[in-house]
Amino acid sequence: MLDPTSILDSLNRLRAVDRGHSIFGSDHHRYVLRPPLPEEQVTAFEARHGVTLPEDYRVFLTRVGNGGAGPYYGLLPMGEQDDGPSTCKWEAGFLVGDIAAPFRHEGPWNLPEEFWAQAPEWSDDMPEEEQDRLTEEWDDRLETEYWAPAIMNGAIPICHLGCALRHWLVVTGTRRGEVWYDHRVDEGGIGPLIGTTDQPVTFETWYMGWLDEGLARLTQTRGSWLARLPGRRV
Repeated sequence: MLDPTSILDSLNRLRAVDRGHSIFGSDHHRYVLRPPLPEEQVTAFEARHGVTLPEDYRVFLTRVGNGGAGPYYGLLPMGEQDDGPSTCKWEAGFLVGDIAAPFRHEGPWNLPEEFWAQAPEWSDDMPEEEQDRLTEEWDDRLETEYWAPAIMNGAIPICHLGCALRHWLVVTGTRRGEVWYDHRVDEGGIGPLIGTTDQPVTFETWYMGWLDEGLARLTQTRGSWLARLPGRRV
């Protein structure tokens, strides 16, 4: 089970050796955690949404911090999906679905090649109005078939990697407790992160792996906290 003392110790050491913020995204969060959440606030959140959060994530929220220092641009606070003032909350409605509904994916998912083959193409002599019409129709299809919040039912965003790439934590269903990548912005679909033991990455291994990898890099040793991360360097 997640050990708050070990995490805080490793985070303090990483902060001390990376004063220049050389680890990607650390200049954003600067290795600072937000305060932990009271137990009753997390319990109320679970009751309101009809879920029981994975235990390692729950321990982190209540005993380590509610977002801040973490992989890439850091751990998102509970209930937030981005850094923007108008779009950061789940209630913005364009990304997070019903987190109480079972997560429906069992493996990597993307729309088939036949779908992407229908993307609009036009010649240089096509009228601008027609280009705009085709683009708008295609964007509407993507909104409905690729970005519908229901696609990520049963999961919550926990990290922004930049350029609209994200990591999600599955909270409901058979894949509960796993961290999945979301590369839909690059037409790369979604899928589970796989660790060095060829097992799906949990929240604990995701966070501790980031700490261990950062310390290994900055002390000139080799290590990798993920075996495969499609489309992105660790």
